[in-house]
Amino acid sequence: MIKYSFSFLAAAVILATGCLDHHLISDKSYRETVDSAFIRHKSLAAERKDALFNVFNRKLTADQSEGLKFILAFMPLSDLADYTGEFFLENVKIALKTRERTTWGDSIPGDIFLHYVLPCRVNNENLDSFRLKYHNEISERIKGLDMADAALEINHWCHEKVTYQPSDIRTSGPMSTILSARGRCGEESTFTVSALRAAGIPARQVYTPRWAHTDDNHAWVEVWIKGKWHYMGACEPEPVLDRGWFTEPARRAMLIHTRSFGAGYGDENYINKFRLYSEVNNLSSYASTKRIWVKVTDAMGKAVPDAYVEYKLYNYAEFYPLTTVMTDTKGLSSFETGFGDLLIWARKGNDFAFGKISVTDVDTLRLSLNDKPPEQGILNLDLSVPPVPSPFKGPSKELVAMNTKRVNAENKTREAYTDSWIKPGEAKAIAVQLNTDTARIVSLIKKSMGNYREIIAFLKRTSDNDRELAISLLGSIAEKDLRDTKASVLEDHLKNVKNPYKLDTKSELFVNYILNPRVANEMLVAYREYLLKNLPADLSTNVVKDPLAAVKYINTSIKITDDENYYRTPLTPRGTYDLKIADPWSRCIFFVSACRSLGIPSRLEPGSNRPQYFLDGKWNDVYFNDESKPVEMKGHIRLFSGETNPVPEYYVHFTLARLENGRYNTLEYPDNMKITDFRDELELTAGNYMLVTGNRLNDGGVLSGITFFNLAPDKHLKLEVKLRKASGKPLIEGTLDKNALDRITEEGNCRNSGKGAVLAWIEPEREPTKHFLNDLPLLKDEFDKWGGCFIFLSTASGTDSVLFNPRKSNGLPSNSYSRSDIDPGILESSGLKDLAPTISYPLIILVDNDGNIVYSSSGYKIGIAQQILKNIRLLTN
Repeated sequence: MIKYSFSFLAAAVILATGCLDHHLISDKSYRETVDSAFIRHKSLAAERKDALFNVFNRKLTADQSEGLKFILAFMPLSDLADYTGEFFLENVKIALKTRERTTWGDSIPGDIFLHYVLPCRVNNENLDSFRLKYHNEISERIKGLDMADAALEINHWCHEKVTYQPSDIRTSGPMSTILSARGRCGEESTFTVSALRAAGIPARQVYTPRWAHTDDNHAWVEVWIKGKWHYMGACEPEPVLDRGWFTEPARRAMLIHTRSFGAGYGDENYINKFRLYSEVNNLSSYASTKRIWVKVTDAMGKAVPDAYVEYKLYNYAEFYPLTTVMTDTKGLSSFETGFGDLLIWARKGNDFAFGKISVTDVDTLRLSLNDKPPEQGILNLDLSVPPVPSPFKGPSKELVAMNTKRVNAENKTREAYTDSWIKPGEAKAIAVQLNTDTARIVSLIKKSMGNYREIIAFLKRTSDNDRELAISLLGSIAEKDLRDTKASVLEDHLKNVKNPYKLDTKSELFVNYILNPRVANEMLVAYREYLLKNLPADLSTNVVKDPLAAVKYINTSIKITDDENYYRTPLTPRGTYDLKIADPWSRCIFFVSACRSLGIPSRLEPGSNRPQYFLDGKWNDVYFNDESKPVEMKGHIRLFSGETNPVPEYYVHFTLARLENGRYNTLEYPDNMKITDFRDELELTAGNYMLVTGNRLNDGGVLSGITFFNLAPDKHLKLEVKLRKASGKPLIEGTLDKNALDRITEEGNCRNSGKGAVLAWIEPEREPTKHFLNDLPLLKDEFDKWGGCFIFLSTASGTDSVLFNPRKSNGLPSNSYSRSDIDPGILESSGLKDLAPTISYPLIILVDNDGNIVYSSSGYKIGIAQQILKNIRLLTN
């Protein structure tokens, strides 16, 4: 008989089963936090307990069980509603396997792994099976590389798949982004973070919710390598880490932050710690910062605890809340930010107060709450932005040249994929085969991009009798829906459409508000047949007679929670029905979807997003039982303006907001909607309103005006939108000598136009240049009337120089030319002050006919075209 000592037996057990005390979550206190949150979510999601939690009945390892518990404990409500435990388990298994197999897996601390590798959710995207499908491909691509080089290589892989293009606010999942080979920055960064996490590299999306110096936001990626976070542009590979086109703009930001999945755990610079997630302030890694304080008191001077303090930044013609920090027991709230101007808004209940703070000059702002709206009148605010910092040296020219060569090759790889999409002639042949409108079919298939097979399958499987209705359906949904919606989803909405009021099926009322499955920014799924089968049988009869029957059903059947769906990704209508719980926004979407499924015209009202149904020839507002229905009647506003330079546009020069619960909420009208397009009176709920206007100056500062007013019931109010103006003619920033001017303007009609020229050194594949090129078509008519020329100049040289062809970009000014032989160095003798040793692109200058530089812009800005036109008009007036 062989005898074993106790220590030998213990060692054998440990070797066979792993350390008895081993946990994926090593901190006992945090494990208890996870367990508590998991139990709470298990109770909250009781209506989907089988779909979400039966997976724990399987034989799981301790790490798999703890990892899955962590994900389910802290996931937003939309994930509890719309996905299964099986889906999340498969993602957890791959994350754990990757940690074991990569050379860097052991070096990643537990808290970093939990928050920034394990979750497949990055932000507010529609989740898909990206990690499951692409894990092996990515792992093969980075074989043999260390962690830093692997991160850089993954970004090259992402660039091969996806490039920047703006799109709507719904965030596509990574696989849909690949399918269309494009995405806005939020989609590019979601995709890149997903790719990095698939390789076991900790990654997170960071973003500035709004820039200070220009009207936009931006998102990019941070990767954790050897104990430190580094940044890179998503799908925008650079030769080194901690470099991107946004490096300089980020140094002027007022906030850069990330949302960390799960309760706060570890050493981070937290803005707020919430039960399910945390907000981390990353700004000090990019810019100079300062902590400011807000002291909130009541009318008697007593400190007010638990007041909401919003730190607002002017952007897109509204004061946007960068973040909200509650006051402590002493009535104090604090925030680390950059050196610009903010509007601070404090509120508790219906009491509020506000004031401007200039961070450079002020440490503490004191606000006294009251419940009275501001006196009617105009408040002018001159808003400054953080100063332009001195640039620092970038990578060597050799590294840049090597990287540029790779980037150009990756562009060709991606273009080969997009070139494989169906050609117009093939689409036309399908239209002929279907005996239907050729132009509409070709247009729809073109917009579907890489999803063309699904759109064609949907059209072909539709009967001849329903084909016109199918085309109407495709025309009613968003372009992004055409790019990522499956044929089976479209079929559900076509085959199950109801028309109890016998409306004309070609009418706008039927197509847009019954047939159309798209309500807001929710993920488009097949829900119509499901709701028709599962909603109470008497509801479909009662709701036709009285649509408020749907409101009563929702009031009794759907519970509301306002703090669980923290990523603000709407629940799908089916998810809301299954979970029987929703946030208020998802409830609105569910109401509209349920009504449309039952054949009741329904929508979210433009402006307020109030759910409405159409009956008796008019749109009727809907209020649920936890909402206060206004007793006031409607009032009417007619907007007008005498402004022509520029013609005011919504979300560019002005917005309207309504006072509700101590804060003004911006009304949502289409971006760039000119005031001349507000032809009809706006019918609005009576109450207190605020008109915000802004004129952004060449340096990024803003001349803002706030007009407070009351809209009384039945009142018909005329409201003038008037922009504050900078005085005088444009300043001459420098002068090109005659030889330089003649050399640049020798193309076409430039020399003889007598109007001057816009010179634009561009990088066509970079996001900042794409913004500039996308802005120009909006003002093409005005630029053509001016008659000056646009000269687009290459920034590269040698074999890597790619001549930009204005004729291939739709909507550019008619008098546009391109050249590749003019270096920005030609400006060195001009006296232009802002020329830096490291130039940021696009570099834009406006010169008059004498070579005087009257406007210049270097690097990333939104609205450059507007600024050019504004200065042209100042010159010609």
